Amino acid sequence: REGPETCNTYNMMKLSRQLFLTSGNVRYIDYYERAMYNHILSSQHPGHGGLVYFTPMRPGHYRVYSNPEKTFWCCVGSGIENHTKYGELIYAHSSNGLYVNLFVPSKVDWKDKGLALVQETTYPESEQSMLTLSLDQSQRFDINVRHPQWLADGEMIIEINGESIPSESQSGSYMRINRMWSDGDQIRVHLPMSTYGEYMPDGSPYMAILHGPLVMAAPTTTDHTEGLIADDSRMGQVSPGILYPRSAMPMLVIDDDRWMERVQRNSSQPLSLDISEILYPSDEGKELQLVPFYQVHDTRYILYWQTGTKEEVKHMREELAEKEGALMDMENQTIARVRPGQQQPESEHNFQGENTSTGVLMNQHWRQSTNWFSYDMNDPGREARVLRLIYYGGDANRHFHIYFNDNHLAEVRLDGSDENRFSERSYALPVWVVDGREDGIHTVRFEAVEGSTTGRIADVRILR
Repeated sequence: REGPETCNTYNMMKLSRQLFLTSGNVRYIDYYERAMYNHILSSQHPGHGGLVYFTPMRPGHYRVYSNPEKTFWCCVGSGIENHTKYGELIYAHSSNGLYVNLFVPSKVDWKDKGLALVQETTYPESEQSMLTLSLDQSQRFDINVRHPQWLADGEMIIEINGESIPSESQSGSYMRINRMWSDGDQIRVHLPMSTYGEYMPDGSPYMAILHGPLVMAAPTTTDHTEGLIADDSRMGQVSPGILYPRSAMPMLVIDDDRWMERVQRNSSQPLSLDISEILYPSDEGKELQLVPFYQVHDTRYILYWQTGTKEEVKHMREELAEKEGALMDMENQTIARVRPGQQQPESEHNFQGENTSTGVLMNQHWRQSTNWFSYDMNDPGREARVLRLIYYGGDANRHFHIYFNDNHLAEVRLDGSDENRFSERSYALPVWVVDGREDGIHTVRFEAVEGSTTGRIADVRILR
């Protein structure tokens, strides 16, 4: 539902810039280009200018944009800065060489060489760029043109003044051109793009489809896209619409390494791909088209696709539907959720406490205290009816109280009887306790009895 913050990529690009300037390693530019086009360029609405905090990766979900009158998240501050920085790192230089890193329409002046270079291009919507040199006098130096990592060895074509030059450049390197340059010389760079896929790094069967450097996405529906422009509420940056089951999302049939031959370019629209021949079920989503993610706004979308062979996808969908049923019910009943022991969820819910500690057990983060800790949880419609908690059931001799809006809700004694597993417990919320908060912000507080410790609490939800 949430996904990466724009601030994450903002900081990674700053780091990549520093690493490139100290090492000269072109792989940092390959990362920078992908981050710029696929995350940063996509993170501002082209109409009203709102900026994106989270970019959901879940198939069939959507993004929320800031409201300039009400919201100023961290990703608005860095987001405003992001879109002033497209001129960074297009070029670099050494003592006797100019480096063309990015294919962006621009002009650079290298005063020490008496050189001005103008780059004209509509890349990435075209596959070429023209560089024109203006020189005070003819001179010899290097021009190094980046051969992107996504382009196979030998496939970048360079023309100088209309004539192709031999190229042995390799993917993820620079093609070095050393010659006597003269005023008016032109370099045309051809960058033919192909379609390919990349799986998630954890080995799961989810794949993104890319075309050249661009991550391609499929807009799906504008239904249930509540809160596209955020209000000033806590967690207003999270898209509040219902989660669509992953089992209801189309999948991709990947039977062999030649699947991309069945993905067709749409001649009627630049950078649009037809994936109907590899969709499952074949009768669903025929109208889906892949376009660069930076063109997708105000809609649900699919970025990562679950994949399998023809034999696998049907069973995968059935198994996923069975597994997801209860989880989807829980998600769609959830008004607010905190995952204790994790920085972002806790800061979003105004964590407070004394004498607390955190840890990880059985892949679950948790928090406990010998005193107290609390969270503020947003319920704008005052719909909360159940507080649902997950504790570690192996904790013994734990005695603590739970308060909801300063009202005593429960006394809890843990005796370790649910050893080696986390246990779920639910507590009914009286209507008068919920309605007592006109702002809809509920405080959930855990307080240890003197001499004892709270349970190790791994999940806190308020449910409808």
